[in-house]
Amino acid sequence: MDGGARGAGPLGGGAGTASLRALLSFDDGEAVRLLCAPAGADAAVGHVAVGFDDLGPGRGHALLLAVGAPAVPATVRRAARRGARAVVLAGVPAHEPGVRAELVAAAEETGVALLARAEGADWGQVAALLRSALAYAVAGRPGPDGGAAEVSEEVFSLASLAAQVAARVGGSITIEDTRLRVLAHSATGEEADPLRRTTILGGRVPAWRVAELRHSGLLRALWTSPEVIHRPADADGPERLVVAVRGGREVLGSIWAAADGGALAPDAAAHLRAAAGLAAPLLVGERLRESGTARRRESALRGLLEGSGHRRTHAWSLGLSPDTACAVVVAERRAGAAGAAVADRALDVLALQAVALRPGTGVLRDGDRLALLVVCDPPSPGGNGSPPAGRDGPGGRAGRDGRSRRRTPEGHGRGEKGRTGAAGTETENGEGEEDGTGGEAGEVLALVRELDLSAAAVAGAAPVWVGAGPVLPPVRAAESRERAELVVRALREREARAVAAGRPRPPRHSGPAGVDTTLEVLRVLDAARPVWESGAGPVHTFVRADAAEGGELLRTLAAFLDAGCDVAAAARRLVVHPNTLRYRLGRVRERYGIDLADPDTRLLVALAARLTAPPPV
Repeated sequence: MDGGARGAGPLGGGAGTASLRALLSFDDGEAVRLLCAPAGADAAVGHVAVGFDDLGPGRGHALLLAVGAPAVPATVRRAARRGARAVVLAGVPAHEPGVRAELVAAAEETGVALLARAEGADWGQVAALLRSALAYAVAGRPGPDGGAAEVSEEVFSLASLAAQVAARVGGSITIEDTRLRVLAHSATGEEADPLRRTTILGGRVPAWRVAELRHSGLLRALWTSPEVIHRPADADGPERLVVAVRGGREVLGSIWAAADGGALAPDAAAHLRAAAGLAAPLLVGERLRESGTARRRESALRGLLEGSGHRRTHAWSLGLSPDTACAVVVAERRAGAAGAAVADRALDVLALQAVALRPGTGVLRDGDRLALLVVCDPPSPGGNGSPPAGRDGPGGRAGRDGRSRRRTPEGHGRGEKGRTGAAGTETENGEGEEDGTGGEAGEVLALVRELDLSAAAVAGAAPVWVGAGPVLPPVRAAESRERAELVVRALREREARAVAAGRPRPPRHSGPAGVDTTLEVLRVLDAARPVWESGAGPVHTFVRADAAEGGELLRTLAAFLDAGCDVAAAARRLVVHPNTLRYRLGRVRERYGIDLADPDTRLLVALAARLTAPPPV
C-alpha cells in the first residue's frame, strides 16, 4: 500500500498460497527457525496443518506442525509421504550437530522444508502466528492504482500499516493491544484532538478514558463484535471508528481511526476492516516477542538462582553487570495449611510489594516458595552507602546525572579479574570472597522487614517466613539463595522450639546475621545426616524402636537435654510430673543401655533428636 487518495480500493482481496519466505518474515526466530529448504524458501504454502490428522485431501501445500511427533528422520519422511511441503519439529537439539545433520539429510532426501520450533514457544503460539501470517499473505494488498496486488516479501511493521491506513481513511490511526497500550500510530497532525495526543504521549489510553469506554458499553461491544464500530463526533472529540483485531476467535487488539479536522473517508470502515486482518499476524508476533522476552528473563533468573548454565550470560540477559551487588530473598509459607488460596494471595502480594519497593527485582515462584533477586543500589560517591537519586531500569542503576553507575574499587566493586573490595580479592570468574557493604545489607533487611509486615497484614493467611541471603555478585546468586533458604529453615526451627518451650514467638524475618547460631547448627546437621543414617549402635537401636512406638521417649530425652538436664524444667515443658520424667529416663537406661551421664552419649542423643524430628510446620 503506497498511500492513495480517499476512497481508494479497500485493503485486502486475493486468495491462494504464500511463500514460505513470506510466512517466516513475520517471525524473528521467536516461534520457528528454518533449518533447510531443499526446494527453496519460495516454496508455496497454502495450509498450516496441526498434527498429521490435519493432513489429507484438499489440504495441499501444507506446512505441518508435527505436534506429538518425535524429532527424528522418520517423522520428516512420514510428513513427505503425507504430502507436506514443510514440517516444524519440536525438541530439535541445538547442541547436537549429529542429530540435526540426520534430520537435515532426511529433509533434503524428501524435498521437505525443515523447521524447528523455538525453545520456549508452544504449539498454540506457533500455529497462531503462522496461520495469521498466511491469512495476511494470501489476502493481498492494493497497489498504487487501488486495485488488488500480491503482498510483497517486505512485511509491514505495525507503524507502516498505521501510516498507510491513515492515508486511506483520511484520519489518524492508533493500533493498540488488549490492555489498551499503544503499539503503533500514524503521524499526529496539528489538528489532532487532545485525547489522541495524551494517549500517544502516555503510551496507553488514560485510565479515565478506559472507565468511560467501559461505562458506555463501547469496550464490551468492541471485544464481542466483528463489525467496525462508529462513534460520532461530540463535544469531547471528533468522529471515530474502531475495530477489533482477531486471530481466529481470540481478540489480539484494536485499530482506532479518528478524524483530523474533517470527516473520515466514506469507505473508511472497509479499509479499517481489511486492516484488522492484515494486523493480526503482526499483533501475534508482537505478543510472541513479548512472551518470549518474559520467558527468556525467567529462564535466566532461574539459571542464576539455581547456579545452572552460563551464569554470566544469565546476568547480562537480566541487565546485570558482573559487579552488581545482589541478594536473594526467600519467602516461604506453611505448606499444606488451611486457606491455601489466601496464602497464595499473600505470596502474590509480597511479589508485587517487592517490585514496587525495589524496581528491577526478579521474581520466581515455585509452589509454597517465592524467590526474589534483589538488586542493591551502589554506594554514593561519599561512601556512606546511601541510595542514589534514580534508577536505570531493571538490573541497572542511574546516578543523579542519569548515567549508569558501575561500582568502582572504592565502592567495593567486584566481578572483574584483579579487582578488590573491602572483603577480599576477586577470582577470574568473579567469585571472590563474600562482600557487600553495610548499606547494601541494610537495604535488603529493610525490604525483608517490609515484606514481613505485608505478609502479616493479609487476613487469614498461613504464616510466611522471609529470609535474606548475603549480598554477592550475580554469578553467586545461587549461594545467596541457598543461604536465604537456610535462614527460612532457621526461622521455622527457632519458632517451633520457642512454641514448644512456651516462649513468645520470635520474628518471622531475618538476614543471615540474625540467626547465625541456628544457621551453623543446621549446616552441621546437614553434614552429619549421612553419617548418622549409615551408623549403628545403641542410640540408633533406641531411635528406631521408639519411633515405631510413637517417639515419646526420644521427645522426653530431647526436652531433658534442651532444659540443661534440669528434671523440673523439662517436666514443665512436657507438662508431666517430674517423677514421670524420671521414670522415662530410667526406662531408656534399662531397656537400651543409654547412659546420659556420658557426654558423648548425650551429644549423640541430641543429634539424633534433631536429625529425626519432623520438620517444623
